[in-house]
Amino acid sequence: MRASLVLLLLLRPANGGDCIDMNFCNGHGHCEPATDTCDCYEGWGAKTDIALYKLHDCSGRTCPSGPAWADVASDSKTAHAPAECSGKGTCNKATGTCKCVSGFSGDACQRFGCLYDCSGHGQCVSMKKMATMPNALPLSKPATYTGLETTERWDQDRIYGCVCDSSWPVGLGPGQRQEPEWFGPWCSLRHCPSGDDPYTTHVDETNCTGVTAAGGYGVGEKGNLCQVDCANRGKCDTETGECSCWTGSYGHDCTLLSALAR
Repeated sequence: MRASLVLLLLLRPANGGDCIDMNFCNGHGHCEPATDTCDCYEGWGAKTDIALYKLHDCSGRTCPSGPAWADVASDSKTAHAPAECSGKGTCNKATGTCKCVSGFSGDACQRFGCLYDCSGHGQCVSMKKMATMPNALPLSKPATYTGLETTERWDQDRIYGCVCDSSWPVGLGPGQRQEPEWFGPWCSLRHCPSGDDPYTTHVDETNCTGVTAAGGYGVGEKGNLCQVDCANRGKCDTETGECSCWTGSYGHDCTLLSALAR
């Protein structure tokens, strides 16, 4: 084999032009005789391919690209230039696939996902989708978050977050509560049964009519409900969603008073 290659090199024209030293571009490009260099095909290191580095003999694949998650802005309104694996993964030159760093997914690592799959207690949705959901926190009226992905809405289908599950309706409307049953960044915490504080007979803490929801973007309509863990008369175990009532109160939501406390 080595002898054959030496023979071919000896028989090679003085001006070159066959790319024999680059294994004839490995079948993934054509040779430019004038320069004795390979012009690789798309996906194998073509001039239009976006890659951190390219193999000049066309022996290595390039990977999918997407807007960079972090880069230097080229002007006051332009950033997130295309990058291999969106700058959040490494390219496997043998397969042409991205190996994304933890938290990122997609063929070009173009999505920032939901931690721990929302713990099995929520939906993982894009910012674009989340804006339309009346039960997404912080509560607000449904909105539209769309636009040019090359400018101010570049993240609409790239950043994902959890919208936590709940056994009761969540929102700002009547009969809805302002907090879901499961909560936290990845929906790992659980609210306890809600109730009106039995000691404050002059006010109903569960009434969220006119109350601004956490985050300050929405106000509860008439009949809207507040989530009051353990009626403010016990400690909520957010791992189990169960109340540990303080002395003088009892019940699953701590709304009942002991006769000794009266």
